[in-house]
Amino acid sequence: MNRKDKKNVNLMRKSSQYFDSRTKILASSIEIEKMRIMSLKQHKIVSHIFSTYFCEQRFNRRNLYMREWQYEGLPIEFPYRRSLDMVNMATKAKDVTTTTAANPPLDRRFRRVYNPDESASIDDYPYIAALLVNKQLWCGAVIIDRDTVLTAAHCLQLQYNNRFFREYVKMLTVRVGSSNATAGGDVLRVVEIIFHPNYKPSTLEFNFAVVKLHKNITFGKGDLRVDMVPYSKDKIIPVDNTVTFLGWGSVLGIGGAGGAVLLQKVELPVYDLSDCQEVYGRSLVTRSNFCAGYITIPKNVCNHDAGGPAILRGELVGILSFSSKRCDQPDQPAVFSAVGTIADWLEKLGEKKVQLRNTAIKSPEAMQLL
Repeated sequence: MNRKDKKNVNLMRKSSQYFDSRTKILASSIEIEKMRIMSLKQHKIVSHIFSTYFCEQRFNRRNLYMREWQYEGLPIEFPYRRSLDMVNMATKAKDVTTTTAANPPLDRRFRRVYNPDESASIDDYPYIAALLVNKQLWCGAVIIDRDTVLTAAHCLQLQYNNRFFREYVKMLTVRVGSSNATAGGDVLRVVEIIFHPNYKPSTLEFNFAVVKLHKNITFGKGDLRVDMVPYSKDKIIPVDNTVTFLGWGSVLGIGGAGGAVLLQKVELPVYDLSDCQEVYGRSLVTRSNFCAGYITIPKNVCNHDAGGPAILRGELVGILSFSSKRCDQPDQPAVFSAVGTIADWLEKLGEKKVQLRNTAIKSPEAMQLL
């Protein structure tokens, strides 16, 4: 064998070794991904290709009956073809829900505040906002500064990936100053998303995200009723209180046509934390949360009200993190992230401090901020 042939053989060996190593790396990556998925399944946490956050878990409370809760996102239009192809390739038959007369489509537009006390007006709650994706209602939000709204972090997350919306932030807008989430008021572009540094997608701990807008909101411009809400520094909400929750949507509990995307409110008594932990587990309900809901009355928030505010005596005390899969059942409390646990973090963001109020407002009339 001459020198040239030896050189070619060595090159072929090196190429073969290179491809073998790449194959091993790829196989290793696949095994790691399989192990990750198995781990998620063991913890009953399942990621969904179309979901902002998808979670389904069953719990046994005092061995009486089983519980389950779920949060699903709405399919969105990806900004480039390759991502759409990847989604189509990754979607399997088991991910597709068959629609029948007995199984109506669970449209997120109609799965919101169930059995509300009454419709709410932007005049009374000028700090409420709607987070939109591709001009579609996505989540609730609340104004805490002239250029800042606060929402739930998982609303801005895709399959445990919080980079997507930060890279394609142009898909996001915020509507303010309207009692209708899809019309009226003023629509502002989103320029920055800031997740809480301690946010944990697997447990929804510190489920907060700050959304910065492209310009300051003009408060009280003409007929536009807009203002920001002061927030509480209290980390613990006692059980002898009742919070007012604000969300968008109809009175339908499990889906169906005919829902309006109008502002609704519901009064919810604060739920005992230990009882709430029995329902959902201690890993999902921690000291940074509080729960609210009725034990015997089918009156509740619904999954896609996530990011909406809980108000107590005129102050923002919580952001809805998650709730029961079935909104029309009693004794299924909503879980809120307590805003008081992140008060110091909010103060450090931006050049100006957001408006704070250290003492509780005693008069119910003080909830009228304008």
